[in-house]
Amino acid sequence: MEEFRFPFPGRELADKELTYDPCYARVPEQDRAAIVEKAWQKGSAAAREVFRRQNGSGDFRAIVQNSGLQLNEKDSDFVAGGQRYFSDYISGQKCVNLYRKAIELWAQQNALDYETAVNLILSHEYFHFLEVTELGLTSRDYTVPMVQIGPVRLGKTGLRALSEIGAHAFARTYHDLLRQKEAQEDGTEL
Repeated sequence: MEEFRFPFPGRELADKELTYDPCYARVPEQDRAAIVEKAWQKGSAAAREVFRRQNGSGDFRAIVQNSGLQLNEKDSDFVAGGQRYFSDYISGQKCVNLYRKAIELWAQQNALDYETAVNLILSHEYFHFLEVTELGLTSRDYTVPMVQIGPVRLGKTGLRALSEIGAHAFARTYHDLLRQKEAQEDGTEL
C-alpha cells in the first residue's frame, strides 16, 4: 500500500491549534491539555460511530448528500483575513460550500488529486454538521468569561479551536479506519 501523508493536523499538533484561539489566554494552563484531549476524543469517537453506521464507506460526497446537506461547488478561492478557506458548513442553510480554486491549490500542495482533497475536506465539514445535529458544539464544551475585570466575570464564550480539533480528529480517525479496512481487504500491513 502506498504511503499516505495525511494533510490535516494530527493529535501531536492539536495543542498548538488551541493556541490559535482568540480566547486562549483566558484558559487556565492546567486545563489546556485536558480540553484538547477531550475535543480530540470526541471527534475520534464520532468517526468510529459514523464509520460503523456507513458500513465503512469512504465516499463523503454521498455521506454528506445522504444526510440531507446540499453541496455547492464554487469556482473561487476564498481568502479572508489572510486565511484561505476551502469550505464551510452553513448550518442554517443545511449546505456545505466548496471553494474549488482553494481546494485545487491545497490538493496540489499536498500531492492529492482534486476528488481525494474534496473527500478529506468533506469529512472535516461533516463533523461540524454532526456537532449541530447530534453531538453538541465542541466549541461550547469548555467556556471562558467574555470579560474579566479582577474577580468579576461577565458572560461566557466557547473556544472555536476545540471544534477544529474535533473535526481534525474526526477526519484523521475516519481515514485511518478506511486505510485499515483497505489493508485488510488487500491482505497488506499498514
